Amino acid sequence: MGLLWALLDGSGPLLLEEPELSLHPEVVRYIPQMFARIQRDSGRQIILSTHSADLLTDPGIGLDEALLFMPQHEGTAVRPASAFDEIMDLLDGGHHLGEAVMPRTRPERAENLSMFGA
Repeated sequence: MGLLWALLDGSGPLLLEEPELSLHPEVVRYIPQMFARIQRDSGRQIILSTHSADLLTDPGIGLDEALLFMPQHEGTAVRPASAFDEIMDLLDGGHHLGEAVMPRTRPERAENLSMFGA
């Protein structure tokens, strides 16, 4: 309910961090359509961050709308999904945007987390 309230309350830009949290994946798949409809009707700019491949399955999400934040030595670089050849190759091969960008955003050596506390 809080997510719906935030969308309908106000007229300025709305920044949402991982709005899919605590929602069933089947519901998450419809978030982009819902946001697009609200944006179209209100003109409100909606910006969101996500780590959800389910949220990125919607074919209506444009490559210019998907921005990847890449950690750098000093700061963060922001690049559109279309700037990565491997993402474009996966999309050309029939993968959806979520499948194409998630490998690019995977933390290095994430498997080492299993050794925590050992």
